[in-house]
This record gives sequence, C-alpha cells and structure tokens, in this order.
Amino acid sequence: MEVIIILVFFSLTLVIAGLIFFFNRLHQGDFDHGERLSILPLADDEVPKPDNRMKEVDPVNGDDKLD
Repeated sequence: MEVIIILVFFSLTLVIAGLIFFFNRLHQGDFDHGERLSILPLADDEVPKPDNRMKEVDPVNGDDKLD
C-alpha cells in the first residue's frame, strides 16, 4: 500500500511541475507566433525580380569585382 501512496505523490508532483512549466512558458510569450507559423506554408514564395542592369567589368582584371 505504501507504494501506491508514493506513486500518487510522485505523479501529482510531475503534473504540478508540468503545469507550472506550461504557464511559465505561456506567460513568457513562447506560443504567440504559433498562428503565424501555422499559415506560413500557405504564403506565396517571393520571386526575386531579375536584375536588368549590365554588370560593370573591371578592364584590368576582366572580372566584375570593382575594387
């Protein structure tokens, strides 16, 4: 019978610790961005616009890195 009392006490301690941890995280604001993350895969991908400018080429080295 003593084992059941110890197990009940241990399980209640774990439940209380879990609730304290959960409400602490809730108060810190860790779950505020959950809605944004849930709809993020539905957002359209941003396609970069092509750059129509001509690249300037360094006449000495022949590359586009102008120093």
